[in-house]
Amino acid sequence: MPNTKMSEKGPRAVICLEGPANLWSLVKRSLHGPPGQEEFIFARSQESSADVLALCRRLAPALVVVEDCRIQTLPFKQLRDLISRRDIQILVFSDKLDDASYADFFQRGCTGVVPYNVTAPLLRRAIVAICEGELWLPRRVLSKLAHDTLLKGITRKVTQRESEIFKLVRLGFTNQQIAEHLFISRETVRWHLRSLYSKIGVESRAGAIRYAKYGSEESNTSPDEAAGDTVVQ
Repeated sequence: MPNTKMSEKGPRAVICLEGPANLWSLVKRSLHGPPGQEEFIFARSQESSADVLALCRRLAPALVVVEDCRIQTLPFKQLRDLISRRDIQILVFSDKLDDASYADFFQRGCTGVVPYNVTAPLLRRAIVAICEGELWLPRRVLSKLAHDTLLKGITRKVTQRESEIFKLVRLGFTNQQIAEHLFISRETVRWHLRSLYSKIGVESRAGAIRYAKYGSEESNTSPDEAAGDTVVQ
């Protein structure tokens, strides 16, 4: 059974933005504790950015609970420092459960998403997990976000020419086609590829393609695959 006791380091306040979904009642019910042993301070905010900001600054560290239709009320710019320090964390109620919506919420600064019909026990698990420093998002979304971040980091390490060649490799170009496309020799292409493979930790063209799709953990190839992949086409 999961541990649902709060860490001393996590947010001790929950700020609910008022709305028709009546999040206040649902959140209080899910976090209800014995008299005298309540784990949280609860606060309700009017639909005003200034009111939300004042509460966040006064009660931080805190968890802000908001409906997706009211997310524009949150003053993300003014809360940027508090969010980056995780003194303010944001849980969104939304039925937009596609990957693009999850990614959009995350990029705004939200740390979790739950559907409107979430049960009280599951809501408590989500809140406790977020307050313990976790992200409450589907694993597939977390994997993609981590992979995208990794690729951005790799892109900063490779040279502009290596980046151009990497894009063409991902499009299925052969070494000869890359050479013709970039007006360089095939040997130059091979030289850049060897440098690129070393930087991203793969041994072959197939490994580089898998790296682009899945990240470093699934990009390794067997010696036989590597030998076959490095044949100049």
